[in-house]
Amino acid sequence: MPARERKSKAKRMPATAVAARRSLGPGLVQMMKETDVLIAMTDLEGRLVAWNRAMAELTGRAEADGLGRKFGDWLTGFGIRDLADIMERVASEPEPIRCEVRLPGASGAIAAAAFSVIPVRGVGGVPVAVLAAGHDLTALRALQSQVLHAEKLATVGQIAAGVAHEINNPLTSIQMCVEAVFRKATLATEGRVPNVIEATDIARLDKIREGAERIRKFSRDLTAYARPSGRDMEEVNLNDVVEHALSFCEPVLFDAKAVLVQELAPDLPLVRVVRDHIMQVVTNLVKNAAQALPEAGGSVTVRTFRSGRASVGLAVSDDGEGIGPEDHGRLFEPFFTTKPAGRGTGLGLTVVRNIVFAHGGQITLQSKLGSGTTFVVSLPLGTGSTESFNQEK
Repeated sequence: MPARERKSKAKRMPATAVAARRSLGPGLVQMMKETDVLIAMTDLEGRLVAWNRAMAELTGRAEADGLGRKFGDWLTGFGIRDLADIMERVASEPEPIRCEVRLPGASGAIAAAAFSVIPVRGVGGVPVAVLAAGHDLTALRALQSQVLHAEKLATVGQIAAGVAHEINNPLTSIQMCVEAVFRKATLATEGRVPNVIEATDIARLDKIREGAERIRKFSRDLTAYARPSGRDMEEVNLNDVVEHALSFCEPVLFDAKAVLVQELAPDLPLVRVVRDHIMQVVTNLVKNAAQALPEAGGSVTVRTFRSGRASVGLAVSDDGEGIGPEDHGRLFEPFFTTKPAGRGTGLGLTVVRNIVFAHGGQITLQSKLGSGTTFVVSLPLGTGSTESFNQEK
């Protein structure tokens, strides 16, 4: 459209529209204050300049209490400064960031919220402030925790037969050793054999101890896995979580006649995760891999590795029949399963994907018919790992 024509049309704008445009600035300020969207704004020096009604209701902290103060110092007083750290990063490196953070809740509990944090640009595109807009995730996270726990209990039910095997084997060994020791003790009491402790007796007692420890460890792991998970983030070595999860997967692997291959990279940098949640990611992926094997069995490979400069990878592979391309796009849908009836809830991979995404990670699938399947998970490094990891490079 020619410039003259555009100018002519602009002149014909009704007076009411012109007035509305002039009031746009104050209107936006009013909308920010009253909207249900969580909004906070700081200047480039980190001082709080806006904290709307929704933020005040979620946190129980009024705008007047923090206005003009250093946002990070204000939040530190409540014990959680996640959002302030992200906004300071955007102020120094003006690029948008999407994140999930913790906030102090009005009830005293920790609230969870998802934010888009962006630089606010003034004349000439120069950044003048930082704006965070988001929504409350507390109720959603509570619902996801319930689904997560339900999937855990479903997994426990599916491996019930394996649990019996895991306990019966050491019990059989214990019973045989106890009978041998009891028989010798009876004969010694009757004076028919010397009342002397021999090396074979010590070996039998050691087998009893090993069997009892195996049962104790398995029952402890099973109880820990079945209880509801916490939400505490901690920096951990991924290999430790994988090895713990694999000890719980032994019954599933045994039932599937699976040979477990572990290729765990040494000296992995730490990742910041909810330990129980990542343990469930490993457990679900290994269980799926075992159930994908043919009746004659096969191999399941679990591998950890460094993935680029800022993440750690986990790959779980099987040499089953693979998954057809028509199902690739649906595998992470709730209640979709390629397993026979009764062998899957259809929630396992959905739970895995949600956990990985909640940690800021990614999950991909590599599979084709006749060539097995591999799921690859990447998790970002912990806050204390990035520098040392880059130095090693």
